[in-house]
This record gives sequence, C-alpha cells and structure tokens, in this order.
Amino acid sequence: MRPFRARHAGAWLALLSGLSLTSPLRAQPTAADKALAEGLFQDGKKLMDEGKLTEACPKLAESQRVDPTVGTLLNLAVCHEKEGKTASAWAEFKEASALAATAGQQDRSQFAAKRAAELEARLTRLVLEVAAAAPGMSITLNGQQLSAAAATGSGIPVDPGTATIEAKAPGKQPWSQQVTLDPGPSAPRVVIPPLADAAVQQPAQAAPAAPPAPAPAVRPGAARPEATGSPVRTLGFVAGGVGLAGLGVGAVFGVMAIQEAGDVEAGCSGNFGCSRADVEANDSARTTAMVSNIAVGAGLLCLGAGVAMVLLSRSPEEPVAGERVWLSPTVASDGGRVTLGGRW
Repeated sequence: MRPFRARHAGAWLALLSGLSLTSPLRAQPTAADKALAEGLFQDGKKLMDEGKLTEACPKLAESQRVDPTVGTLLNLAVCHEKEGKTASAWAEFKEASALAATAGQQDRSQFAAKRAAELEARLTRLVLEVAAAAPGMSITLNGQQLSAAAATGSGIPVDPGTATIEAKAPGKQPWSQQVTLDPGPSAPRVVIPPLADAAVQQPAQAAPAAPPAPAPAVRPGAARPEATGSPVRTLGFVAGGVGLAGLGVGAVFGVMAIQEAGDVEAGCSGNFGCSRADVEANDSARTTAMVSNIAVGAGLLCLGAGVAMVLLSRSPEEPVAGERVWLSPTVASDGGRVTLGGRW
C-alpha cells in the first residue's frame, strides 16, 4: 500500500490544471478503481524516474482522479515541478500538506509545506485588469472560468508558457488574447479592454424587381405584321378564289357564245333564210351567253365579297381612324361589275 495518498485536492489545482481532484459527493472507489489507480501510479512513477515527464504526469493525474490519495498527489506535484509547471506543483504541494496534517502524517505535511514555500518564491503570477466591466461579463483563463470581480487586480499563479485569456458578455463582441509567460518570479499584467458592441444584423432586403421590358417601337412606314388566324379574313380569301374561278368560267362560256353567234349570223345571211340547224345553233348561243353572264356575275359577287372581307378584317394593330373602304358590285343582263372605293 502507498502511504502518501489523499482523498481530495484544492481549488487552485483545479483552476490551474483543469482536473477535478476532489469532490465531496464522490463515491468511494471500488476494488477495480483501486487496481486501475495502482497500475497508473506504477507506470507514472517509472516514467518519471526515466525522465519521461510528458508521459508520466498524465498517468499520475489520472491515478489521482480515479482514487485520490496523498501519495499520488505528492508524486504528481514532484512531476509537475520537474516539468516546469511551478503553479500546478505549488498548489498540489499545499493541498498534500493540508491532507497529510489532517491524517496525522506530520513528516509528509512538513515536507510538502517546505516544497510549496520554495515554489511560491518563484511563481509566475498573472495580473488581469478589466478596463470596463460589462453586465454579465465572464473571463476564462486557459478555458477555466473566472469571476470578473475576483480576477481583477489579483495575481493568479499560472504555469509558465502560453496562456489564453478570453472575455465575453451578452450583446458584446468576444475578446481574446494569448500571452507568453516566462518562468518567475514575475507578475505580467494584461488589460482587458472595453468590449465592443456586437454588430446588429439587418434583415435581408429583397432585390428590386426588374422593370418590364418596353414594347418594341414601330417605325413610321414599317411593315405591320399581318393578322393571322382571322376566320373572316380566311373566308374572304376563299370567296375571292371562288370569284376568280367564276370569272374564268364566264369568260370561257362568253367566248363560246360569241363563236356560236357568229356561225348563226353567217348561216342566216343567205337568200334562203335561217335553216332549222341555224335556229337551234342560235338557241344554243343564247343559252351559252346566259351561262356566261351568270358565271361572270357570280364570280364578280364572290370576288367583291372576298376583297371586302379581307380589307375590312384588318389587324387590331392597324389604325382605323380616318380610313374608309367601300365595295359596290353591279349585275346586269349584259354582264357585271364591281366598284371599289375608299378614303385614306
């Protein structure tokens, strides 16, 4: 069994090393905990004797956490002192001295107190000053929480090396600084400046809508697009086509009527008068002429109606003010005509 074992560690040690070495409500270690702590202690002690301090100190610290004793705490203090962590070793020696005195181990208590006094004379103490304390302000030293009021102006024992100081407060921008601490005795001073107000985030504004594209301008004299898809306009083209076909048919029958009339006139011009064949030819010529007149008249009507529908069913884009178009078809026994007029 190791005689130098303790049941808890001090507040300074918890602050400096971040280890929870003591807890009043901690459950008693089990047999497995004691076995684990013993193995870690043996490994750490061996590594420390070999000079492998970076490996030895963490093992001793874990052994103390699993099963705290005065012996482990003293060895951990010696390891930290050799490693150059004077503040951690100082706090561990002081805690071990108090625990040993309580346990009636005066020789070990005096040994630990003497070592703590020697270390105290060469401690590095960090002095923090708060220029303007903000409501709810918190300060951390190497990740350990400090009270702003308690930390201000106090010389906090710290291990030599790099230390990180951070300050935060609601509604303020966080502040941090790293300082390099040389071995003591020394008392470096760090001033925590007033914390700047946190930037207020403005709500994002929607991008302005793009203006509508302007309608294309129509130059004077430029060709206007022709209206498409109008049933009246289509019917006008159909009627015009039928009218042209009717005119063609009327013209053919007109030519035939003229030829037949010429034959009848030649046959009836003799002394013997008109023969029966001439009379029949004359009747046929009259019929052909009538068909020609009807075809021409119907063709003119259809053509005129088609032209009127095409002209009157103009595109909506075309101006109508000041424009007027009229169509006047005429049919007679001798033919037909269509009169187209307008004002522009």
